[in-house]
Amino acid sequence: MKSNTFRKMKMSTSEQKLDEILQSLRRIEKKLRIVPVQDRDGTVSDFDSSLAGYAKFARDHLKLEPNTIENHKSAILRFLNHSGGTITKEAVKAYLEIGESDSWKSNQVKALRKYVRDFLGLGSWIEDFKFSKAGAKIKEIPTDEQLARFCALLPYQVQMVFLILHNSGLRIGEVLKLRLRDIDIDSAMINASEIHSGDTKSSWISFVTKQTAGYLDSYLFSGEVKFGDNAEGTGLFTVSDRYVQQAFKEASDKMGISLNPHLLRTVFTEKCGQAGIKDKYVDAFCGRTPKRILAKHYTDYSPEALRRQYDMVEPYLTLGGLS
Repeated sequence: MKSNTFRKMKMSTSEQKLDEILQSLRRIEKKLRIVPVQDRDGTVSDFDSSLAGYAKFARDHLKLEPNTIENHKSAILRFLNHSGGTITKEAVKAYLEIGESDSWKSNQVKALRKYVRDFLGLGSWIEDFKFSKAGAKIKEIPTDEQLARFCALLPYQVQMVFLILHNSGLRIGEVLKLRLRDIDIDSAMINASEIHSGDTKSSWISFVTKQTAGYLDSYLFSGEVKFGDNAEGTGLFTVSDRYVQQAFKEASDKMGISLNPHLLRTVFTEKCGQAGIKDKYVDAFCGRTPKRILAKHYTDYSPEALRRQYDMVEPYLTLGGLS
């Protein structure tokens, strides 16, 4: 009985102390005129002006380093382009879904927190997005020699799929849907803009190396492709996604490495980084740029403009040792 009374007295004292602390905090807020910011949405129409304002804010108030500010501006601009300037929880969620790793998402969220919460003052809802680098799986990128040896172990059609994946940044599903009219052997260009009929996907223009274009030219006359009455609409491949995945698994087992079709997109982006290609062009090659942005800034994303960018990375994508 005495023990219960003591516990009640102790709880009462603790609650009283907590109440006193809360009262003190309220008095401090009132004295400093601190008003809690309510969560709200926002819209940005002038991206350049907003980014310039953020850069000044980050330098003067957040005391961030110049390199950090530039990285933040790049992430923020990519988000604004993706969302069309709409800043909502749903827009951020949709943007983060284009990323392929928690590490990438974590870096984007760090920049967006400073921009959305601190600079624009839209509240703390951005803090709901949390990603940990510690839990992200580190991908081991194969060497060019390993890639060439791996490709040689694959069935003939899958070799062609491998080379397009490695050269273009396209997804496995997109490559398997390619038709004869989607690829121009002479210019080594792939037009994947008609693969998806909806507005949410943004497959666009990419290329393969001259080396791969030569292999594809031979492939088209090898008998593997069965041309019907509608030759231009003929699919380049008859293999399924499951077949390709199994072929990659068997080759991985033989070589003692882990390599799947998705990893080739990572290889492509790594090579683009080595070539110094800007993120916006890498996103276009990989189908991560919304169609409305592609249409609005067509001059930047025209086949000619993208060809100039691809010329920079082509030497990094040319594999030695292929037979």
